[in-house]
Amino acid sequence: MKCRTASLALALALSALGGTGSPIRAQGTRIITDMDSRKVEVPVTPKRIACMHGVSSDRITMLGKGDCLVLAMKPSPWAAKLYPETRNLQTVQAPFTGNVERMLSLKADLVLYAPYPGEAEKYRAAGLHTACGFSAQKRPRTLSDFLADFKRQVRFFGDLLGPDAKARSENYCRYFDRKIGSILAITSKIPPGKRPSVYYGGMFGNPLATQGKASVMHWMTEIAGGRFLPQAIDANFTAANLEQVLSWNPDVIFLSGWGSTPGSTFKSPAWAAMRATRSGRVHVLPTGVFAWDYASGESVLLAIYMAKQLHPEQFRNWNMVQEMRTFYSEVYGKTVSDKDAERILQCLPPL
Repeated sequence: MKCRTASLALALALSALGGTGSPIRAQGTRIITDMDSRKVEVPVTPKRIACMHGVSSDRITMLGKGDCLVLAMKPSPWAAKLYPETRNLQTVQAPFTGNVERMLSLKADLVLYAPYPGEAEKYRAAGLHTACGFSAQKRPRTLSDFLADFKRQVRFFGDLLGPDAKARSENYCRYFDRKIGSILAITSKIPPGKRPSVYYGGMFGNPLATQGKASVMHWMTEIAGGRFLPQAIDANFTAANLEQVLSWNPDVIFLSGWGSTPGSTFKSPAWAAMRATRSGRVHVLPTGVFAWDYASGESVLLAIYMAKQLHPEQFRNWNMVQEMRTFYSEVYGKTVSDKDAERILQCLPPL
């Protein structure tokens, strides 16, 4: 009975919009390959996009198409300041599984999703165009593959969103290559024994929630010249246990800036005894337009920030505030002041 009721509700929603998929397919379409390596049909120029994957909305915003978003996760305070067109969009909450009737009522012409079981099928059954913006099952297994895949995703969104976005995506990739290449020119010469061991946690405010092998934080730590301890767990978003972290006894701890603060956790006997805590090397990662540690477009800045924390002598001439101002200007086309940059580094909202 519940299934029949749900089907009737969906049919009524479709009917109210003028028939199955008619407003969604009003414009021309084309076939592209998405980030799950699937051939998918998408609008030639998407105008009303629903994002069920956070980094997808970040890519759209950074490529200058935030006004195309009709449904996405709530923008950060910095996103709302630098991209005011995102302030009033309708928002979704974790775990970001979409409500089809809501998407239809918003007349979404494209749904971007992460491949949870059954997600794509329910959208397609309603006549919605879909594309996968990220697949955890296809995480790159080498650093060179990661660098190529990161740029492939940026270019995927550039191609998806039209000529202006495509030009921006190419500009981003050029900047990415230049800066990551400059960092690797230094860190690639650091022998394993000189690379600090790194634990990353604090996702969703939980110090044991981490990213594992072949994740963004794994590869960013490698770029920055560290040894990523949670790679012992072969998963994208995962959890360590306290005994593991104690046995690792990291030299440096990075915490997600998305809802995480050291707080009382690091005053507890177990965490306080760790090498990183004793030496004052516990750092909360910045959150700007998006959380830097979640594959943000600001990942270039993350690599610089981490390299400076892991190898302060080798990167002493790299001015973090100036790097940020240059990045936001040249890549995002936005102006941030020194004070803005300092507040982002401290995980503080705009004034």
